[in-house]
Amino acid sequence: MPFLMNLMPELKNGLIMRDVHISGKVFDKIYELESYLKVELKFSKEAARKRSDRMRVFLKSLSNSGDYALCRFKQWRALGYRCVVFEKNWIFAYEIYDGGVIVRDMAHATTLAE
Repeated sequence: MPFLMNLMPELKNGLIMRDVHISGKVFDKIYELESYLKVELKFSKEAARKRSDRMRVFLKSLSNSGDYALCRFKQWRALGYRCVVFEKNWIFAYEIYDGGVIVRDMAHATTLAE
């Protein structure tokens, strides 16, 4: 029986949890944003890091079983990506696969054309 237990999806608060994978492209963009906050906007290292950490934690929250709508932005919609908004201005595009999600891209809302 223990072997079968390992095959079952992880449960948290009664929800099935999915794997969340974040692409290198998204990690790079988050790092670039953190650098921009420190260098250009003169945020402290700690403040810039807190902001980027909040983004990473937010992305990991996509492990719950809910799904967002398909993106309204043509370039991502054509790829079948779903979009989720972080703090009103940052949009993350992700795709669903069996058992998880892959966060593929991110952009500030002002840079995306519908």
